Amino acid sequence: MLQAEFSKNYSGNSRFETRKLCVIVLQKVRQTIEKYNMLEVEDRVGVAVSGGPDSITLLHVMSKIAAGYQLSLVIVHVNHDLRGEESEREERFVRELGETMKIPVEARKISITAIRKREQGSVENISRRERYKYFKEVTERYSLDKIVLGHNRDDQAETVIMKFLRGSGLGGLRGILPVRDGLYARPLIEVSRKEILAFLKEEGVQYMTDSSNVDDIYVRNRIRNRLIPGLKDQYNPRLIENIARMADIIRLENDFIEQYVDDALLKLNIIYEGNRIGIHIANFKLLHPVLRLRIIKRLLENRSSSKMKISYVHVKAVIDLIEGPRSNGLLDLPLGITVRREYDNLTIVKDKKSSLPSDQHDSIKKVRKDDKWDINDYYYDISIPGTVRIEETGLTIDFSYTGIEHIDFNTANTVFMDYDSLMFPLIIRNMRAGDRMQPLGLGGTKKVKSIFIDKKIPRSKRREIPLLVDQNAVLWIPGIQLSDRARVTDTTEKILRAEII
Repeated sequence: MLQAEFSKNYSGNSRFETRKLCVIVLQKVRQTIEKYNMLEVEDRVGVAVSGGPDSITLLHVMSKIAAGYQLSLVIVHVNHDLRGEESEREERFVRELGETMKIPVEARKISITAIRKREQGSVENISRRERYKYFKEVTERYSLDKIVLGHNRDDQAETVIMKFLRGSGLGGLRGILPVRDGLYARPLIEVSRKEILAFLKEEGVQYMTDSSNVDDIYVRNRIRNRLIPGLKDQYNPRLIENIARMADIIRLENDFIEQYVDDALLKLNIIYEGNRIGIHIANFKLLHPVLRLRIIKRLLENRSSSKMKISYVHVKAVIDLIEGPRSNGLLDLPLGITVRREYDNLTIVKDKKSSLPSDQHDSIKKVRKDDKWDINDYYYDISIPGTVRIEETGLTIDFSYTGIEHIDFNTANTVFMDYDSLMFPLIIRNMRAGDRMQPLGLGGTKKVKSIFIDKKIPRSKRREIPLLVDQNAVLWIPGIQLSDRARVTDTTEKILRAEII
């Protein structure tokens, strides 16, 4: 329907037939809109206009096709206050242009320099964040269906090269997305910068020139002004077109892989509990390495307040923790994300307070090697008969005397001990350094820590587990192990029964 509406409004118009380049640009934009389903009839559209050639071309193109799509347009301008009077001139230019074209203008001045004094971050990142924040505000105020941006095919190539130089994966090499978040669309993404400048000249349209675009202090400018011209001259004059086509291919392949990631996440039975994510490592290891990387990246980003601060080094550190020889370990990542491995379980937790400064993007606190967890010591006296409620664990244990005829060794939560072999008084407490016991059927003693390791008890849980202790050693680890010294024998006369209830 959109294509038919467009053709009806522009076919047979001699003004456009005589302006061949204008027709070519308009056709490219129309094809791009149709290809990516960028617009619907009667959409309310915000046009991001900085005043430069790309955004001015975008504005004029959108005004030309607005009737065909029955669009309502709003100009959105952000003055970043970075270039003094030049920034002020751009804002005045955009306001006057909107008045001339009878299109409403929403403009805001945001002092990026002032923001940088309050917080860390590059000019580019802060500017982008504040710009998109304002876009969202205007979207809500005008109930916009889309905001269109002026990125072109050359911008696409420059972005892909920047991502390549930074070592990005497919997610970065796919470049600038034609449509993002269902809101932001880029109708000029398949139009070259050369075509844009020629369009403006042919149409006799004025635009502003950003002096910072020639400043090679910015990586993008060095790529645009030095690297790309050299590559085109020496290797391939169609470099821009080829890179843009490669980005299209990578985007499709990346989308295909992301579908597999979605399916794998469903099959992994991942546990989501508040700020905690739990993964079963054995199942995770069955996946292809590409899916492992993608899944960890996705889960870390889900627990991060900023996807940009999750990089390959963080994802790789988690993968190394999973695939490494250690059965236990912990990583402190930026933004308060903690990743812990305990045998066959991996836990990702987002703390309320970050344990590392947010600007330390590649900082990782190494694996801990001790058992010092934030568990307070606890201690309970035992009365026989009597019941003990262990508040720290929620466990209740009942102690009583019983006769030989009532012994049932098949009861999982109950143990029977030779009363006369015990060294009173008895207490219940959590583990201490150096605790030992003589496991049932073993001739010698063994460290409680080693028993926990053998039983694959997560390190973070060990000091929560209660121990029944007499004056000599550990007698019983409830639900795990009974001491051989306390076992009932043929000569036992008095029996102590302990039951978890």
